[in-house]
Amino acid sequence: MTTATTRRPIADRFGPLYPASAMRLPVIPSLPMPRLAAPPPDVPNLSPHYRDHYGPNILREYPAGEAGDRIAVIDKAFPHSVYDMMLLATVGDDKVIASSVSDVPEAMLRALLTFCGQFVRYVHACSTRHRFGLDGAQLTIGTNYDPSTTDRDNGQWWDKRMHWHLNCWPATAYRDASIVPLGDVNDVNRRRALVDPIAHLAAQVMRDAIRTQPLPAGCRLAGDAGLSSAGGPVGFKIALPDWDFLADTACARFLVDLHDVAAAAYAQLRECFTGSPSASPPWTRPGLLPPCQVAANLDELTWISEPGRRGLVILRSLLRDVTAHEMDLMRADMDLANRCLTLAGLDYHLGFWSPPQSSSWRGHPPVYLVMQFKLFSAVGSSPAIGGGVASILDRFRGPIMSAQQTRLRRQFQDGFLAVLEREAPEAAA
Repeated sequence: MTTATTRRPIADRFGPLYPASAMRLPVIPSLPMPRLAAPPPDVPNLSPHYRDHYGPNILREYPAGEAGDRIAVIDKAFPHSVYDMMLLATVGDDKVIASSVSDVPEAMLRALLTFCGQFVRYVHACSTRHRFGLDGAQLTIGTNYDPSTTDRDNGQWWDKRMHWHLNCWPATAYRDASIVPLGDVNDVNRRRALVDPIAHLAAQVMRDAIRTQPLPAGCRLAGDAGLSSAGGPVGFKIALPDWDFLADTACARFLVDLHDVAAAAYAQLRECFTGSPSASPPWTRPGLLPPCQVAANLDELTWISEPGRRGLVILRSLLRDVTAHEMDLMRADMDLANRCLTLAGLDYHLGFWSPPQSSSWRGHPPVYLVMQFKLFSAVGSSPAIGGGVASILDRFRGPIMSAQQTRLRRQFQDGFLAVLEREAPEAAA
């Protein structure tokens, strides 16, 4: 005999920022990923040179443009999948920490996107799919941005250099995953990592900010409605012509435009909320202006739509200043900081997403450029895989890779490096 119980909704101060429909979004709260048997220490990269930090995990390096700019292909120490790798952008032989698409020369960004496009073609090739069992595989490519936050977990915590994740999950990696509605996730930090409270509002604000910006040929704004059946990610989305767009000069320039628009909008909103657009030092946050003053400041921004303005007014009503005593408590407890302290500056995930290839798609599946903005999330991206709009990858407590998985991983990476060698032999280092 069982007793019926009533599940109490979790107490999330910022719950009003979620649309009611958000609580029905399908998510995967935990998806164990195979991990390496002996990974290096899990610490941020504070080394003077990227080679000091990544060492033997650097698979290959390629020059990209002038003045010592390079792209390093890296075997991730804490994999997102058996079949993944990372592209690290280093400017001037690592003399400059370039954190965003806007910080690197166009030649480097175009080279990075060309590598990303080559990765897509490599994964989609029949020989690759057959060799590694990738029919129905989920593919995502993306980078995280948050150079300002150094006092709590964030999307660019481990290395403030721009780096792109090339991730491929075979269907076997997610087919048995437990999918639940977002509203059933009772841990506040986990729910916010899946879908940040600011995600929907920020997507609206970004649509407002870019309203007068011309889109590249073949691109269009996309909402959530057309993605719901495909399990697409939450966020600001642009439908692209196809994966080949990554190699187009217009793609690199558009990414820079998106970053610049987001950075300018964020600076204006931060000034509306605090009186200053500048980021604050670690373990401090700026004082908030009174709600009525914030509302009046928002009225001065003619580019914000009424829905965006209403959401921002609600956000201000939920935010509050942090006392010195509270900051001391958070400084001693990172979990508390992740729960209660906002990110220090503009934070987003920028990436490309497409549903898994299957026989249900006629021709090529759709491809989307996605920006997911964060205010509280402790992770850079919770990828939309396996039918969920977001999933938390457990990269620390999953099973240790078997000898066969380790061998297949290296063969997969070597195959991609061979593609790079054939298509850009003069770039090999």
